[in-house]
Amino acid sequence: MAINTELVRVALDRVDGSTFERFINQFYPSVVGADFFPLGGVKDGGADAFGGDRVYEKGGSAEIFYQATVQEDFRAKIRHTVARLKEFGRNPRSLYYLTSRSIRHIDREEDTLGEELGVTIRIRDASYIVNHINSDKNTRNAFEEHLRHLTDFLRHVGSSTLITPTANVRSPAVYVFLRQELDRRGGNESLVNSVIDSLVLWALEGTDPEQDKFMTAEEVEQKILSEIPAAKALVAGRAQGRLESLATKGRPGGRKVTWYRRDRKFCLPFHSRELIEQQNLKDEALRLQVLNDFYARASKNYPDMPEKSLRAIAHITLRAFQLVFEREGLEFSHFISQEAPAEYPTMSDAVRDALAEARVSGARSIELGVACLATVRGCFYDSTPEERSYLGKLARTYTLLFTLNTEPKLVQYFQDMAADFHLLVGSDLLVRALSERYLPEPDRLTRNALILAARAGAKLILTQPVLEEVVGHLRASDFEYKNHIQPIEHRITPEMAAAAPKILNRTYLYAKLDPLLSTTAPDSWRSFVEQFCDYGALHRPEALDEIRRYLQFTFSMSYQSTDDLKKVVEAATVDELTERLLVTKPDLRLAQNDALLACSVYGRREQNGETSQLTEFGYNTWWLTRETAILRHTRELVAANHGARYIMRPDFLLNFLAFAPSVDQARQTFGNVFPSSLGIQLSRNMGEAAFRQIMAGVRAAEALDDGRRNAAMARYADQLKSDFARKYLFELP
Repeated sequence: MAINTELVRVALDRVDGSTFERFINQFYPSVVGADFFPLGGVKDGGADAFGGDRVYEKGGSAEIFYQATVQEDFRAKIRHTVARLKEFGRNPRSLYYLTSRSIRHIDREEDTLGEELGVTIRIRDASYIVNHINSDKNTRNAFEEHLRHLTDFLRHVGSSTLITPTANVRSPAVYVFLRQELDRRGGNESLVNSVIDSLVLWALEGTDPEQDKFMTAEEVEQKILSEIPAAKALVAGRAQGRLESLATKGRPGGRKVTWYRRDRKFCLPFHSRELIEQQNLKDEALRLQVLNDFYARASKNYPDMPEKSLRAIAHITLRAFQLVFEREGLEFSHFISQEAPAEYPTMSDAVRDALAEARVSGARSIELGVACLATVRGCFYDSTPEERSYLGKLARTYTLLFTLNTEPKLVQYFQDMAADFHLLVGSDLLVRALSERYLPEPDRLTRNALILAARAGAKLILTQPVLEEVVGHLRASDFEYKNHIQPIEHRITPEMAAAAPKILNRTYLYAKLDPLLSTTAPDSWRSFVEQFCDYGALHRPEALDEIRRYLQFTFSMSYQSTDDLKKVVEAATVDELTERLLVTKPDLRLAQNDALLACSVYGRREQNGETSQLTEFGYNTWWLTRETAILRHTRELVAANHGARYIMRPDFLLNFLAFAPSVDQARQTFGNVFPSSLGIQLSRNMGEAAFRQIMAGVRAAEALDDGRRNAAMARYADQLKSDFARKYLFELP
């Protein structure tokens, strides 16, 4: 749930220094996507050296620091901190000063102090914290853990019910993505292949058979992932196939890659190198022309400015545009796609950060910052064809990355969503997870999806009916082995193993027949079963307890008995649904189990207050299963619950959690792509029609107020979770 920002202001007004520091240490790194470490100990730049407030150093940089304090005299504090850093042999380039207090005219204070101290000063006051407190799960948790108790005194006089929209709701990005995913039910294989092909050709640049320069598929993959870590789910294991496709004769546009089969190496043939060189030349010429246009604008606006400063303005302005795409790509792409754009509100922030990257501070920072913003305005109001083309290419690059779910906002949205899931896991998934015991770890799709969901904070629930079905399946597999497999096991071939009716029997036989598993494969059916429970207990009641413990430990599951489930359902509704299910599921016990699980989803939602929550994530409680036959018998049940579905498709977890990049990977990808020529190259793969469709989605999102957008996002999210018709890039077999 979003945190009431008025509560945040109340807490900040009452917080002490040490509590505020602990809060900031959890809050701030999540907002900026960087790691920070305390600077030394008490005798080496510790808290005492800085007047009681420890300074933190940004990981990977010895020149960027932040300090959290509640001190009133911020000017004196900043001067003292910078002086002490220099005394301890540091060369601070930037100091981020976080305070619980509100400071007026922050821009003026930053510029004045920065000029005086020769260090870029960035002040983040109480308003900054309030505006970012609902950014993601970590920022909200920081408040709950460190500041919430400071507002307890309000409880005896009541509290506000004001609901503040989160960053997910305020930005159109998540809304547009959800809407797009629902519309694109046929999958995006062609787009993915197009992107991978582009990355493969980029990675092969520099290969040349005449210079004996070749690359293997593994080297190509490694090069791509070193620059674009968020592409791992798309590229891993697929580079070989795409390289072979690009090396195929007769493909449209001709063969683009040469494949040396015996050596398992690849390189670019002459005509591909020539074409790529021409395209890269055009792209680089465009970038240089844009830089020249920026330089010309600055020269016209500031004819007396030194040549070095004019060139700096051009480069800083270009970097500012790249930074805006990294941070607000969808909104900014939509902004520049309009025929008559006006001012873009956060462009000044991007210019300031670009100045800090260029190590421009003090009076020169003010002078160049004003000139850069003037150049930006000229580009908005009277752009050249080259400027429009360049920004259009960056917009398409961002939109492509957005479409492939590498946007940090999207990754964070799905991670936050998963953290509140309550998933009643179906027996079909647990049996399949058992069957993946001997597969290579990357191929254990069901096991990985469950494990990663639990790590993300989802509460996986093992119910008694499901446990009984899993044990029943294992017992039935044992009878199948004894009666039909054991007598002929010595002459079973892989083709015969594939015909075994029970998945666990097939798993055992495949493992026995796989020469690569000679040292780890089970030597008997008994040893296979004992991976999960004692074989001697399999047909006795204690098997339930053993397998329950195994499943709970392996997948971090909690357990609920049949009686627990019955407490949240109406018996008459369960009995009525059971009767309908018996038409296609003649086993009474299985029909009762399915009816109970379906009804208990709705019962738990009501018990947990999910029907009264106002979040953009949709419902938390679902039955996680691939069981679809039940759906045609539960239309009345769904209708009675206002059309809310109850089954979550496991492939949803697989694609938006298990195979999704981390937030840090997504941020690193953006940081690597936009400043490089690769960003422009990727833009060639985003077609005009697809780009315009997404921009139309942004316009539709912006036409809605926060309340309507929140409700729509929750509905879209629930539809996406339960859509069994959609084709995904990664699907369970």
